[in-house]
Amino acid sequence: MLEQARLDRQVAFAYTLHDYLVPFSPETAESRQILGYVTLKSMCEGALKLFFSVWLEDYRRDSSAPTKKAGSVIDPADVTFDRLITFFNQRISSSHDTFIRRVQQRGNAIHSFKDRDIGTQQELIDDILAYGQFLLAISDGLPYPDEMYDPALASMPLSYNYCTLYFLG
Repeated sequence: MLEQARLDRQVAFAYTLHDYLVPFSPETAESRQILGYVTLKSMCEGALKLFFSVWLEDYRRDSSAPTKKAGSVIDPADVTFDRLITFFNQRISSSHDTFIRRVQQRGNAIHSFKDRDIGTQQELIDDILAYGQFLLAISDGLPYPDEMYDPALASMPLSYNYCTLYFLG
């Protein structure tokens, strides 16, 4: 499952986050704002799917795991973002729920026929920083087979400069 996960695209999306720190021109502000949230939505969904894919056997044994109508468990790669959020909140942590739901709702503004709140550019920047905290929390719950991961990083307070250096390239 992880071989098919296209984690390289997650990395490619991460490299675009710095684009949303530059002030938007008035004529492109709304579209860039929406695209920023679509990017964050994709990255949040990918992080959750990665987490549950790594813990696949535990996920499949969990009686609360998302299921099809016939009762069989839906693999993380195929679960809708909404159901994945709900399951994560119930079984792992709901501490990031407000952030994830806001990103989900604002990312859905890509469906332009319906009016949705897209927030401000500063809120997008704040949510990019919040994504860093969310990603550290996800990362802290993953096993690491080598010495490259330093758990102390998960407790480091994120700042704009820290995010710019480590997450935004």
